Amino acid sequence: MKILVIQLARLGDIFISWPALRALKRTHPEAEIHVLTRPKFASALVGLNVVDKIHHLPSREILAPLVQLNLDVQEAFQRMDSFVQVLTAEKYDWIVNQTFSPFSSYLTHAITHPETKVVGYSRFSDGYLAIPDDMSAYFYAQVGVGRANRFHLTEIFASQMGLDLIESDWAGPDLMPVPKQELPEEYFVLHVGASEATKALQANDWALIIRQLHQYYPISCVLIGAPGEKNIAEAIAQHVESIRLVNLVGETNIQDLFPIIKNAEALLGCDSAPMHIASLVKTPCLNISFPAVNFWETGPRAPGSFVIKFADLNSVQHDKVGKALYRMITGDKQDIGIIPVQPGAPSYWALTTKQSDFEWHLLKALYIGDDFPSTEDNTVFEGIQKLDEMNKIMIDQMKFVTGGGDLLKVSPIIERGEEVIEAIGKLVPSLKVLIKWYQTEKIRIAPADQKQILARTLEIHELLQKVLELYIAHPSEAGRELE
Repeated sequence: MKILVIQLARLGDIFISWPALRALKRTHPEAEIHVLTRPKFASALVGLNVVDKIHHLPSREILAPLVQLNLDVQEAFQRMDSFVQVLTAEKYDWIVNQTFSPFSSYLTHAITHPETKVVGYSRFSDGYLAIPDDMSAYFYAQVGVGRANRFHLTEIFASQMGLDLIESDWAGPDLMPVPKQELPEEYFVLHVGASEATKALQANDWALIIRQLHQYYPISCVLIGAPGEKNIAEAIAQHVESIRLVNLVGETNIQDLFPIIKNAEALLGCDSAPMHIASLVKTPCLNISFPAVNFWETGPRAPGSFVIKFADLNSVQHDKVGKALYRMITGDKQDIGIIPVQPGAPSYWALTTKQSDFEWHLLKALYIGDDFPSTEDNTVFEGIQKLDEMNKIMIDQMKFVTGGGDLLKVSPIIERGEEVIEAIGKLVPSLKVLIKWYQTEKIRIAPADQKQILARTLEIHELLQKVLELYIAHPSEAGRELE
């Protein structure tokens, strides 16, 4: 069996994919596993020997005719077509698209043979988005910043392929590189950057945190980061001259980071690839997180790790971070509000609001068959009542068409119903989980004749109605499964 995994995202996403790729090879030892990635991030796959072949998406070569003085669209199309032909010729038995982007969906469709199994985004024959598997539908509807999901991306990637992860899937390179740098006997690693500049602290912030840590525990600090972050590292060094600092910012490649992080007492940083490396080599990580990141999905996973969340960059409490890092290194009990990593799913224990808990339990009821959660929120009940009224009207119109009625006559009513449902999702955030599920299931309907599309659409509305009726009929004891 020949399998292609498409992972066109950044370094961190590729490292998050490592356990799933190891599980894929463990489950299918005879399989030939290929990975398609961007050349800029292909280094994140070095040392992962379960991958038999790496394909590079030549985006620069494909786009070059479009940015030159004499625009040549035809040449760009020909270059893209040549690349597609190379992948198509591999005749993959299974394509796993883990990029979840419009471009990757078109590419997946273009290289798929009739007998190829596909999971992840693709395209229907009419060009519309195709979401063939339930886990990718879950990703489309529920994953991302501001969503209710609390499953980590590592498990999502594995579940997408029908795999369960085991402890041995979490591992660094098969052959750990030898450290090139001379390092202190005891040190922690500070990654001075982040996956995006808006998620990164300033040099003064890092310096204050290092000073706070040294009030509790005098330990050496090793700085890592990209060449473009050298100025941050130099500024940090100027602020902490009395503390032993090893500045490796801009002096390492991705492979160098594995032994540096593995041998550290801890890693401190924001959302970044080094944090995911720490998860693979089981080095505890203190992750400084902000609302622009969903830590449930991309936080550290090494045992003994913690997440410390702040409202924004300006609200970071340096003493709180320094104390939390000290306690993590020494194994002391953390203050309440410092979020620990825990086994299982979700991967963290955090103090959460009633609203977010309701959304999470509603999500689990819809997707994994848990009991539907009860709620005392009158706004939720009002939203459910409005959904119930609108959904019944739409069901009646569809049954009218099924019985021979004119679709053109009722389509404005159905379209208006969709607008009302969308509006309820905005007005009652706690119901967005349910509405996103409903909308995604309708997107998944494949091209067919009017009768088949109508039948499937009606099925979705009737399933939605069953959920609504649990709350309408039993508002105070909604905790039941759908029959």
